[in-house]
Amino acid sequence: MKSLAVEMKSLIDKVLVVRGECPKCQQPLYGYKAKNKDGSERCAPLCMACGYYDMQRKEDRETERIYNDSLKNKAINFLKYGSVITDKSLFDCSFENYKLIDAETETAAEIAKNFVGAVLQGEPKHLALNGKSGSGKSHLAMAATWEIIKQSNYDKKCLFISYRELLEQIKYSFNDEQLRKEIQGSLMKDIKTADLVVIDDLGSELGGNNYSSSTNFNNDTLNSILEARQNQAIILTTNLTGKEMREAYGERIVSRLFKNSKGFAFKFVTTADKRLRAV
Repeated sequence: MKSLAVEMKSLIDKVLVVRGECPKCQQPLYGYKAKNKDGSERCAPLCMACGYYDMQRKEDRETERIYNDSLKNKAINFLKYGSVITDKSLFDCSFENYKLIDAETETAAEIAKNFVGAVLQGEPKHLALNGKSGSGKSHLAMAATWEIIKQSNYDKKCLFISYRELLEQIKYSFNDEQLRKEIQGSLMKDIKTADLVVIDDLGSELGGNNYSSSTNFNNDTLNSILEARQNQAIILTTNLTGKEMREAYGERIVSRLFKNSKGFAFKFVTTADKRLRAV
């Protein structure tokens, strides 16, 4: 018959594992072999000789958890409260709920995912999505934005800018000194320092087919954004063709928009308006 000591040692060996040395008596610190589902320890290591409980390690993990939660909230709030966007439902867009209805949408999603990978590698790429309204350009832009934030462990700061709404806010701020300070100071600073900026629906501010109607104010604002974003990642969505963009904004601005977009430019041709389909 096995002694109690042998039985206890056998049980300990099955359930526990040495996690370190007790700083108090230099005996082993034991912890559970099996961990929680998230990979964390079930409890802090314990010394069976003197009863020392490694509370510091538990406190360190709690500090790390609080820090990670803070980093996550900061990145999410930067996007949600720093962006200039009218349709808040866009924040719900992701690759998971992007509808792959044909070969074109599958290709577009693949290009967007490749763009995410490039940005996470530190490459200042530009993703350009062109096509008719409702083809899913803004959805893909937001999906890529969220993916960059999440895959960077919430270390990347991103902004989503509806260009037409930005112009409206700037115009409105001419009569509101406080708003003007916020836009010219805080927002433009965020646009310059963000890891990614989406310029959404460029061209909608023109309001029709007269592409030469883009004003100096419009072009100067766009040029200021592009100057602030030199050698940084951008996503552009637009209904305009390349010819229409050059007519509206000029060759210099268009050249800046499509800089570093080789392999990351896509035009929707056959995809119908998803907003009118049961998809």
